Amino acid sequence: MKWVKHDTDANQDAKLQNVLLDYGLEGYGLYWYCIELIASKVDKDNITFELEHDARIIARNTGSSSKKVEEMMIYFVKSGLFENSSGVITCLKLAKRLDKSMTSNPEMRNIIDSLRNKSHDKVMTESEIVMQDKNRLDKNRKDKDSCALQAPAQQKVPYDEILNLYHEILPSLPRVKIKTEARIKSMKARHITNLNSNIENWEGYFTHIRDNCTWMLSGQYSIDFDYIITLKNYVKILEGTKNDR
Repeated sequence: MKWVKHDTDANQDAKLQNVLLDYGLEGYGLYWYCIELIASKVDKDNITFELEHDARIIARNTGSSSKKVEEMMIYFVKSGLFENSSGVITCLKLAKRLDKSMTSNPEMRNIIDSLRNKSHDKVMTESEIVMQDKNRLDKNRKDKDSCALQAPAQQKVPYDEILNLYHEILPSLPRVKIKTEARIKSMKARHITNLNSNIENWEGYFTHIRDNCTWMLSGQYSIDFDYIITLKNYVKILEGTKNDR
């Protein structure tokens, strides 16, 4: 994406008020810098909303230290501004900030429609009650400390279960022997967004192919796991435009 919505009253958000109180403009600037990094990587083939840069690179680019960046990133996760899944930082709430006016790509516009219809939490910049009692905010942060760094359940992608279901339900298609980086990325993208983090939906998807797309299983075409989890094919299969001919 070339740009992302940034509300003029973003600084009034309760969570960002806490960032300003505890880290000043350095923390506030780092937050929006990370948002820019995440949003800049979003396209039709990458909708993981993942922060690919590590603390050292961010520190170098912002003039901070790796230790300070890591400290603030942990704070962002604890505050609910970002998520942390096995060391991978994401901002799924950013999905609700996407707008079809940001792109002319039809596939990306369909993705944005899908994302905006999902029941994610309200986004990071919607104004909440401003400057609430400091003691109460401190107490809330302490209550979250014990579980703040645990990733939300929807972020855990059961790669092995997905592949097992694929092999079980579609045994005539080529077996997947290696979990390549590209396959992991595609599975993660489909799981987090299109399949709504539910392994049963993967089962339903593979079953749909078995029952409605038998031409794919005939061996006459080059159909494999990578083919059916590619975004454009995934959408067409579910829409019924790639059912039996």
